[in-house]
Amino acid sequence: MMLLSHRRRPRVSLAGCTCLVTGGAAGIGFALTQALAAAGAHVHACDNSQANLDRAADVLARQSGMTPVTFTKADVCDRAAVEDWITSTHRARGRIDVLIHNAAYVHWADVEDMSVEQAQLAMRTGYDALVYGAKTALPLMRSGGGGHIVAMGSAAGRIFVKGPAASYAATKAAIEAYTEMLRVELAGSGIGVTLVRPATVAGTDFWKIHVPSARMPRLADFLPPTSAENVATAVVEAIRRQEPAVDIPGYLPPFYRAYAMLPELTRKAAALGGSGRRDYAIPLPPPRAAKRATAQHSSAGRDSTALYMLKKAGANTLFVRIMADVAPSIDRAAHRLTGGRTFLMAALLPSLMLTTTGRLSGRTHRTPLLCHRETDGSYLVVASNFGRPQHPAWSHNLLAVPRATVTDTGRTVDVIATPLHGSERDTAWRRLVDIWPPYESYARRSGRQLRIFRLVPE
Repeated sequence: MMLLSHRRRPRVSLAGCTCLVTGGAAGIGFALTQALAAAGAHVHACDNSQANLDRAADVLARQSGMTPVTFTKADVCDRAAVEDWITSTHRARGRIDVLIHNAAYVHWADVEDMSVEQAQLAMRTGYDALVYGAKTALPLMRSGGGGHIVAMGSAAGRIFVKGPAASYAATKAAIEAYTEMLRVELAGSGIGVTLVRPATVAGTDFWKIHVPSARMPRLADFLPPTSAENVATAVVEAIRRQEPAVDIPGYLPPFYRAYAMLPELTRKAAALGGSGRRDYAIPLPPPRAAKRATAQHSSAGRDSTALYMLKKAGANTLFVRIMADVAPSIDRAAHRLTGGRTFLMAALLPSLMLTTTGRLSGRTHRTPLLCHRETDGSYLVVASNFGRPQHPAWSHNLLAVPRATVTDTGRTVDVIATPLHGSERDTAWRRLVDIWPPYESYARRSGRQLRIFRLVPE
């Protein structure tokens, strides 16, 4: 069955399609193999490990309702082996509809602790094999009237922080660049291209065998991992909808923007951690709990689990102390570069940019703040100052000069600020804490009553 043109975005069926998956007998690759077979595709999966192939075949033999899968032992670093695998599949099936390059060589160590051969193997398995596969599959897809190529990148190929090996990050960055340019070249051809960028995928051999959890950036302690099954579901949906990119979990795009604007500050933030290390080798809890970590299938979107973990992190004293210095700078830069349309926290929580007039200097000052949007069009904000004992300068400014401006999702309005007291403050406090529970710990640490203002548009 031919896939529809990339210029069209209806949800297409994979039933009857011929789909190839490299590294398809373990981890994300095996989850992809299963998901595609469950969708009715004829899956041909290759892997260089006979043990993985035998185990995968045994698992599928115990399952029902799936199209039979063809497993092949092949080393994707061997160009001839890749070419033979793809062309022989084409001869047997008569077409190639989907090629997913998932295979990777994973070894995380510092440059001085890794051999040249290991570093080169990462690039050969990831980047070179993608080139072999695309070069072989493209003419076959064209002859069949269309197709789809999927490349497994990584958030590590976009955000360069301490943790991932240099060879791994370089390989994933090369995969991303190649895939993006391939999409440009194939525009309008009927062949779609999708780049997949997962973050932490728990419960796979990536952590069980290849990478100790302690190598992960400490910020990951606060962020929800996802599962191989969630990644596979997102990829299958992306193929069906001809989507150009999959970022999973959905909290990744704000981190990309933060890193692009302020890389050094983002690296400092990534070094923050919780009280204990997480063991990523442990699989996520099945069905009900895992559902909370389901991917967002596009570059945008919100992730409820990410928000939960962010709120949890907000109660950590070290996290708050560093973020008090890092977050406002990132948000101001994002706000400036996007013309006031967005900033980092707005990706997960209701936020605004408040511009006040300095009570002493008379100059304008911009402060990113969380807010509660009231039904009457006003805003509630709290002068938490991240739990510091001093009231923030912007609250002093509002008491002296109540007129200010608020920019909310690109729209700027003039407002009048009114400090709240008594029962009105109590009601506002409950609404604000509902948005950001760490406000309660901020209040305890600060030793003061946090000022709350209502900002009413003029």
